Amino acid sequence: MCFVACVAVRFVFWFCSDRRGLRAITLVAMAAASAPITMKEALTLTSLGINQQFITFTHVTMESDKFICVRETSPQNSVVIVDMSMPSQPLRRPITADSALMNPSSKILALKAQIPGTTQDHLQIFNIELKAKMKSYQMPEQVVFWKWITGKLLGLVTQTAVYHWSIEGESEPVKMFDRTANLNANQIINYRCDPSEKWLVLIGIAPGAPERPQLVKGNMQLFSVDQQRSQALESHAASFASFQVAGSETPSLLIAFATKSISAGQLTSKLHVIELGAQAGKPGFSKKQADLFFPPDFADDFPVAMQISDKYKLIYVITKLGLLFVYDLETATAVYRNRISPDPIFLTTDAPSVGGFYAMNRRGQVLLATVNEATIVPFVSNQVSNNLKRVFA
Repeated sequence: MCFVACVAVRFVFWFCSDRRGLRAITLVAMAAASAPITMKEALTLTSLGINQQFITFTHVTMESDKFICVRETSPQNSVVIVDMSMPSQPLRRPITADSALMNPSSKILALKAQIPGTTQDHLQIFNIELKAKMKSYQMPEQVVFWKWITGKLLGLVTQTAVYHWSIEGESEPVKMFDRTANLNANQIINYRCDPSEKWLVLIGIAPGAPERPQLVKGNMQLFSVDQQRSQALESHAASFASFQVAGSETPSLLIAFATKSISAGQLTSKLHVIELGAQAGKPGFSKKQADLFFPPDFADDFPVAMQISDKYKLIYVITKLGLLFVYDLETATAVYRNRISPDPIFLTTDAPSVGGFYAMNRRGQVLLATVNEATIVPFVSNQVSNNLKRVFA
């Protein structure tokens, strides 16, 4: 709200000088001040000398709130590393690679490059501070998506399966599971594991149904390591969370996922929150479901990312066209909705220290969302109260 409101304040201030204009300024400023979520621009990639053409999903990675990694292919092949603690001093190195990932917690760089004339990929991991190669591996099949799922583990997704590769020792990638059929011909956009590494989730998107081709389909594969079993679901974005249920000695593991689909001409947009690995006889988390209300102008918009604040127990659902939905984790109550970017969002990452998240748009803006602690509690209380009033009316 603050990002949009601040822009509005600037325009209203310059073009309105009568009493109505001053009143408009007051109303917008009040709306910004009372909003539970504050948006601000952390940096702009173009201001760091990065060409607009490289600000895309295939060229930019942001595995955590510590680093941004940009792969440039002109005027020469290079990798640009932006340290978020000193963003005005990007590190540019002449490196040829198809993909580059900075480790989420340390100055370790993973590089992937296809071996010419083959469908195999050469994977390498470097310690930037020591200027030394840590390990490398020639993957026998192409890696279509990869991601740091922990500080010591890379997730590698091929056309048929998912592997984990540890940066420690001399170990090779270990196959975790085969991809389910619902992810065939999908573009993989995310892969995550829960803190125990016992639950894994893979997300892909595919062209829309013939009756609504512009509405992209979302597909999800949820895999249990202990049970060695997969479940195929419809979903555009998902995330794991921990929640302490009253009366339970240990926290419950939850997964939240958001989906938007069309059936018989009817659009359905939902957020689901369910417990994983619930144990009989112990207090559990009751599954929750809520609607995602898209404005008419956003009928073909869809979720591209989800982050969950462990600090505030809030679910953030971010859409391609820049909408932000905020929900309470425990109740799945809708807390807030606003457009946070006029340009398409293609990348987000958690910002755990502030309980918010970073979002990057195609213009190269890196936006930071934080919770306004002065207004979040009364705002959420009011939303929950209003929902209860509607239920019992």
